[in-house]
Amino acid sequence: MAGPKGHGMTAGEARQTKETSRQRSWSGLATSFLARGPNGEKLSPEIRLEQMRMLVEAQQLPMPYAFPLLMIPYAACFAGEVAWYWLIVPVVLVLAAGLYNKKTMTDFTAAEPAASDVALWERRFILASVFFAIAMASTAYFFWVPDNYLLQSFVITALLICLAPGCLITSCYLPAFYASIVPVIIAVCVQVSLYGTAIHIALAGVLVLFSILLSQLTVRHNKIMLHSITLREDKSALIEQIFKAKRDSDAARARAEEANRAKSHFLANMSHELRTPLNAIIGFSEVMASEIFGKHAIPTYKEYAHDINRSGQHLLGLINDVLDLSRIEAGRFQITEEEVDIAQLAEDCRRIVEIRAQAQRVQLVSQFDADLPQVYGDARALRQTWINLMTNAVKFSPPESTVLMFARMEDNGEMRFGIHDNGQGIAESEIEKVLQAFTQGASGLAQPGKGSGLGLSIVKGLLAVHGGRFELKSTLGQGTQAECVLPPQRLRTKRQMARSA
Repeated sequence: MAGPKGHGMTAGEARQTKETSRQRSWSGLATSFLARGPNGEKLSPEIRLEQMRMLVEAQQLPMPYAFPLLMIPYAACFAGEVAWYWLIVPVVLVLAAGLYNKKTMTDFTAAEPAASDVALWERRFILASVFFAIAMASTAYFFWVPDNYLLQSFVITALLICLAPGCLITSCYLPAFYASIVPVIIAVCVQVSLYGTAIHIALAGVLVLFSILLSQLTVRHNKIMLHSITLREDKSALIEQIFKAKRDSDAARARAEEANRAKSHFLANMSHELRTPLNAIIGFSEVMASEIFGKHAIPTYKEYAHDINRSGQHLLGLINDVLDLSRIEAGRFQITEEEVDIAQLAEDCRRIVEIRAQAQRVQLVSQFDADLPQVYGDARALRQTWINLMTNAVKFSPPESTVLMFARMEDNGEMRFGIHDNGQGIAESEIEKVLQAFTQGASGLAQPGKGSGLGLSIVKGLLAVHGGRFELKSTLGQGTQAECVLPPQRLRTKRQMARSA
């Protein structure tokens, strides 16, 4: 028969649904109670599982059945006072409870439960604890000898002694602690209260106070363990984040290295493809500009030829700079080491830049220490360093100004050389910026077409290849000091050169 209109279920189905709902309500209430910490805070399933793991570890004794076996000599103490069949019952109950508890721990270890299984294992752990507590509490009835206060005290003392290690073992997991202590205290209090004497009632009160004291101590111990678990969880999470960051970093580095290899391969291929026609353009433009095969009918063509030649030279220099920078960044810039006179090299570079300096009415002056040691390095790289620094200084120096070329020895044995100019200078916030490839400061951006932003980054890379460093100091409106520093191991004194010869 159909149920009431609108419900669509029979009376039996309704009762079953109501019973299931009641069970779920009790289960939810129990789960809510179990999921609380000593301060009432809600514990995550992961922390509750960790508490159960600690409980399992605490019960891994060298002799797992030692405690149940101790019941045999304990029961023998009551022989002659209690019937033998009553002595066997607590022994069997404690042994069975110990076996069930051991099976629960073994199943938990083998299952490696997830956070979703925490409610199931909580019920099993509590059931095992209650079973063992009832088995121990049964001694207060089966070993109880009426009118023998000595044996009664012995039973109560033995139970309280058993509670102490039980509290220590279960302090990591409060539900198991309460399940272990409450049945024992209730059983003993009921047993002694049945006599109704003042001594027994006082003894019951002492037991209640004792259980409260144990609870307080256990709760404090549990707080310490929860803090330890939280720290362990935080440490594990931090380690996982570090490993994840390392994996991401390794993956990003691998992608960057792959991109760098692809870039180097592209530049290596394109350098040949670009240089071949570019050299032809430069060569033919020089022939046309020099009018080797006769004068141009229209003079403007000669100017065009000069423009083509200058543009080709500029493009060729840019390609060479990009290739050098690419090799430096990839760590594949090969240097040919020889003994180089840094002052003579600077004078050679000065003659190259002199024409441009005269065109801009900039004077190049030199200031080199006497008896400078020879530099053991790559002459081409050092020449390019001087030319890049001189070109930059002349480019950004105002007319009628002076550019200083210097080289000197430092007290710590290093050699310092470079360029000081009186140009517009660089803002402090832009110093790091101008050392990056294809990047210029505000003064460079204000003069478009005067550079690609590679000069200083190449100088920095060439010095790094030699084990040196590049220092750029500047104040806006007060000029720039571009200084190169070479370490002592790159220097050769006359005595060292004579010894090597």
